[in-house]
Amino acid sequence: MKVCAVTTWPPHREGIALYSAHLYGEMKKIVDVSVIANVIDSSAVKALKSDEEGIRIIRCWRRGSLTYPFKIFRRVLMENPDIIHVQHGWLLYGDAPSSILFPVLLVLLRLIGKPCIVTMHTVIKRGARLYRNKLINLLALTAIYFITRLTVKLSSIIIVHNPLVKETLEEKFSLKKFREKIIVIPHGARKANVFRKTSISGKNRGNIVILSLGFARKGRGIECLIEAFKKFLEQHPSSTFIITGGQHAHDKGNPIREVRRKIPPKMLGKIVFTDFIDEEALDRLILESDVIVLSSIEDYFIEASGALARVALFGKPVVCSKVPKFEAELKDGENCIMFKPGDSEELAKILILLAGNPNLREKIGRKLEASFRNREWGLIAERYVDFFQSLVEESKS
Repeated sequence: MKVCAVTTWPPHREGIALYSAHLYGEMKKIVDVSVIANVIDSSAVKALKSDEEGIRIIRCWRRGSLTYPFKIFRRVLMENPDIIHVQHGWLLYGDAPSSILFPVLLVLLRLIGKPCIVTMHTVIKRGARLYRNKLINLLALTAIYFITRLTVKLSSIIIVHNPLVKETLEEKFSLKKFREKIIVIPHGARKANVFRKTSISGKNRGNIVILSLGFARKGRGIECLIEAFKKFLEQHPSSTFIITGGQHAHDKGNPIREVRRKIPPKMLGKIVFTDFIDEEALDRLILESDVIVLSSIEDYFIEASGALARVALFGKPVVCSKVPKFEAELKDGENCIMFKPGDSEELAKILILLAGNPNLREKIGRKLEASFRNREWGLIAERYVDFFQSLVEESKS
């Protein structure tokens, strides 16, 4: 079976590119995979081809180009796959005009006559506040509503990462009659590839290491994290706060750079900013941390958290914002502790509680790991392949 994937691809730095690299990296061990990816170098005119660990990468479309649907269609047609797998995310293919053209891409791909599956990473709430201007916000939400419905209708199958996304599509976007074509396959999770030392989180030590990871975006609420850690230091002055992640490929600014200028000099030695680091280095940071904080102040995106999937199998306690992408995956007080988005006082209290209770940290981390145990990337890739195979057989019968 030959799978042709349409997606962004590293070194493009955003969540779906990373998701695709993990998924197809495992999938290529089972089936033939070609990736129709975005051109990174803006000066490149012709398609760029490369092989990355057994995956054929064909870079032939550019984000923001209004011709991207036609370039992708042409390359997929040349590949002659058994299955077409398209990744969808808002602004993945460029700015607003590019998002509006996404249904055109699906119409073209359906002309090939092969099953066309779309993994929809994010659904935006109907009442979201995306723009300050009410008219612009209304127009944007109206466009999102109709593009979302068209995407579901034009796809052979829609894959989402958790039941909340499926429920939102069916209930809030009036897509109940398409419920059988909306399938849930969870986001894959990574296991550590470095030697796992005996956990030290249960030991009574003064130096508590708190780790926060994710892209440097305004919606991450970095200011809240810094303020909470400032309060936390009053009781645990020897502790360290590590903030990883750099600028998202689709953003213009880097909020972390602005936040760093506001940090009091006495705290600079306690807060470590790492920007982007490689996978093994991040594995080590996760393993050496006592508490992991996943923060977000955005409650209008219904999706799965790539950062959560990245840390879940490491057995570390997670503290996270009470927003849909965490509520859909976790249970407050069981396999995580949640705090109100942007509430630094509540976050500081939770961190102080966990710092003084190593048994609680171990219990929450253990339950989190257990709840994600069947979601390693290899297992998720197998689920995709099994599903694709059934669709191919069905299309031939």
